[in-house]
Amino acid sequence: MTPTVAASRTIDLRTLEAAGRLAAAFSAFDTLAAGGSFVLVAYEDPAPLLERLQKERPGLFEWSPFEEGPEFFRVEIVRRRTGAGARGVSEALGWDHDRLEDLEGKAFAERGAGHYAEAAVVYGTFARGLRRHIGFEEDLLFPEFERCSGLPADAGPTAVMRAEHRTIEDLIDEIERGIGDPALDLEGARRSLHQVLGDHNLKEERVLYPGTDRLMTEDERDELVRRIQAYRR
Repeated sequence: MTPTVAASRTIDLRTLEAAGRLAAAFSAFDTLAAGGSFVLVAYEDPAPLLERLQKERPGLFEWSPFEEGPEFFRVEIVRRRTGAGARGVSEALGWDHDRLEDLEGKAFAERGAGHYAEAAVVYGTFARGLRRHIGFEEDLLFPEFERCSGLPADAGPTAVMRAEHRTIEDLIDEIERGIGDPALDLEGARRSLHQVLGDHNLKEERVLYPGTDRLMTEDERDELVRRIQAYRR
C-alpha cells in the first residue's frame, strides 16, 4: 500500500455555484489515476457526497476527513489502487495506517528543516486522523469483532488494543502541543510513540484485522468499511 501524503490539487467547492458542486467533485474523481487524490473543501457537510460516491462509485475510493467544521470541511479523496469491488478491513485500515505514518514522518521532516509552523499543521492533520482511527476502531470495528468472535470487550485482543490506545493518545497529545516549539526536545516522546504504535499496528494487521475479515461475510466487511468511511467522532 502506498498512500499519498499531499494531494496533487484542491477542489474548492466554496467558489462554485451550488448547482455545479456535485458535478465538479465527480468530474475530479473520475479523472484520477489509481492512487491519485485531491482535497475537497466545502462550507457544507460533504456527507451527501460520500453517500453518492458509495452508491455510484462503490469500492473505488478512500475518504479521509481533515477538517469537519464548523467553519468549513476538508477531506482527501483517494482513488483506490486495486479497482472496484468489496473491501475488507485489512485493506482499508492497513491503508490508513500507512497514510498516517507518512503524515507523521512529513511533520518531523518539516520540523527538522526548521519549518515549525508547517510541522505543527501537518502533525495536527496526523493527530486528528489517528484520533479518528482510534475512534472508529473502538466504536465500530471492535464491537463487530467481539460480536463475531464471542470474546468480551474486557478480555482478549480488543482489551489490549483499548489500553494501548490510551497510551497512544497521551503521546500524540504531548507531541502535538510541542512540535511547533523549537526549544522542546520531542525525540523521547516520538521514540515512545513509534514503539507502542509500531507494535500496536503490527498486532492489528496480523491478528485483529484478518481475524475480523475471516469472521464476517464479504457483504458484512464491505458494509463495515462504508460505516468507517462515514464515521464522525
